[in-house]
Amino acid sequence: MPVLIIGWKIYDKLPKEEQKEFALVERYRTDYFYECYEYENAKGNKNFEWSDRCFKSQEELLEFFGYEMIEDLNADAVYAKRVKKFTDEDKKKLMKLNDSSNQIKVIK
Repeated sequence: MPVLIIGWKIYDKLPKEEQKEFALVERYRTDYFYECYEYENAKGNKNFEWSDRCFKSQEELLEFFGYEMIEDLNADAVYAKRVKKFTDEDKKKLMKLNDSSNQIKVIK
């Protein structure tokens, strides 16, 4: 079953009943990334590429939130729920709540 991931800008605009369908997955802060890179460098891993269960790379995360630099992150949150299917109409409905970046992702 696919997983729908949305950012906090969309989540905050959902009706309270719809918000209850989503679970907070992660909060991203700039200092978290600095700590990850420092830790990997201390282990000798100079080619460290960050990823997690929602995003394949730091660049994908930044694009999701509409940021250009990692320093722009400030406790930005992502929420998720399982969906049977995610249609173009579902996406259009959520995009109406979004005023800047994409902040919608479906993982199959």
